[in-house]
Amino acid sequence: MAQISSAAEIISLLKDIERRSAQQAAGLSQQDDLQSAWTAIGFRVGEYHFLIPLSDSREVFPIPDQITAIPKAESWVHGIANIRGELLPLFDLKYFLLGKKTQLKKRSRIMVINHPELYSGLLVDEVFGLKHFQREPEAIDANKNIKITAYLKGSVFQQDIHWDVFSFQKLADDKRFLNAAA
Repeated sequence: MAQISSAAEIISLLKDIERRSAQQAAGLSQQDDLQSAWTAIGFRVGEYHFLIPLSDSREVFPIPDQITAIPKAESWVHGIANIRGELLPLFDLKYFLLGKKTQLKKRSRIMVINHPELYSGLLVDEVFGLKHFQREPEAIDANKNIKITAYLKGSVFQQDIHWDVFSFQKLADDKRFLNAAA
């Protein structure tokens, strides 16, 4: 590289770099980048980190103060709550998937499933908010925990965290989940 001795040479060099960068950028397809990018809601159940596509959840909110137990229901049925005048059945996702009851903490949340026929909320340990990804999820590893694999539809690795893409649709199609009576 040649020695730069004046301000005019520095400006000329910077303009050249800008010109070459613009030429390189023109060759990239921004549409391809946008098509593979996607946004999801990150949450945790036990030691598992999950994602759901943004469109799969209606809302996320803290644990309601008033939850009514449902008699003769499965142990993973957390109860029912009145949310803005509507009764919302609540299910403990950790208890359903892993057989371990969720310990309610400050970070515990309810995620409402966006399903046309199943208005229900899932109790999770923690919600991390929106996560943005530049590539689509990869296929599921068949050697994963059998209890949860049936509800997954992909996985992504980002910032040293392995995220499994959870499917509320697969959960809603599960006859065991739909039959919450004990």
